[in-house]
Amino acid sequence: MDRGVRKSIERHGYDYPYLKVEEYLKKGDITFANLESPLTSRDTAVLKDRALIFKGDIENGRSLKAAGFNILNLANNHTLDYGPEGLIDTLEVLEENGILPLGAGLNAQEARQPVFVNIKGITVGFLGYSQFPPEGYLYFSDRPEVARINPDTISAEITRAKESCDFLVISFHWGKEYDVYPSEFQKSLARLAVDRGGDLILGHHPHVLQSMEKYQGKLIFYSLGNFVFDRQIQPGTDETIMLNVKLSKGQWQEADLIPARIIDCQPIPVAGEDGEEILKRLQKYSEGYNSELIIRDGKGYIAP
Repeated sequence: MDRGVRKSIERHGYDYPYLKVEEYLKKGDITFANLESPLTSRDTAVLKDRALIFKGDIENGRSLKAAGFNILNLANNHTLDYGPEGLIDTLEVLEENGILPLGAGLNAQEARQPVFVNIKGITVGFLGYSQFPPEGYLYFSDRPEVARINPDTISAEITRAKESCDFLVISFHWGKEYDVYPSEFQKSLARLAVDRGGDLILGHHPHVLQSMEKYQGKLIFYSLGNFVFDRQIQPGTDETIMLNVKLSKGQWQEADLIPARIIDCQPIPVAGEDGEEILKRLQKYSEGYNSELIIRDGKGYIAP
């Protein structure tokens, strides 16, 4: 919501980033993404001299809701760029716009709580965690925080969350930037999460597409790339995928992958050869991961 995205919004309006994809976003009963900017009007950043400090105007809350989002992950390394006050502002903005925050809260315990949504008789649960601590922000359990990956507690948290839902989505902010293959840490954590009850693992932070796999019949997407983003300096940073997972009786029935290219901060769905090129790259990255990705007419499909 900052840097080039802010300038693009100033030129075209707050709804501009989503205009080409809102028909897809609004189709979902639940539409989820990672929000990597606090939404605040404050001017005091935690580290003023840091190269990358992000924030978005509070009006972005309205445009995110209008685009179709109803759950946003905040467990990442930029949510606390404007300190605890900036996070509190963000939580209030999301609440005012009817968007559920994930992976952050008024204290560390609240940040780690799952979010549950009941849709057509199916309870879908969400957990969100970040591998990276917010830079320049000291950890105190009794003040606003994001959910950090804690190997000592995460297994029990996942198991407990799954006991209260039919389908559990786990969001991880992890991995190495611009690396199209997941690290050993990512792979071991994702598989542990599935073993403990996770049904769908969604990753972000690398800024590029990473491998995906089917493990124990569950789906792991190590990174779906950027979405609304400005800089496309490194190869692949302008490529993204929208994932549509269809559920029935608490089980996933089909996963559709819709490729898109980011132009002027705007994700634009692509079909034909361009769409197939993006999907074939994902297919290549996923060799040896039992992905079972089928490409047909510029879109991707995965069946159970």
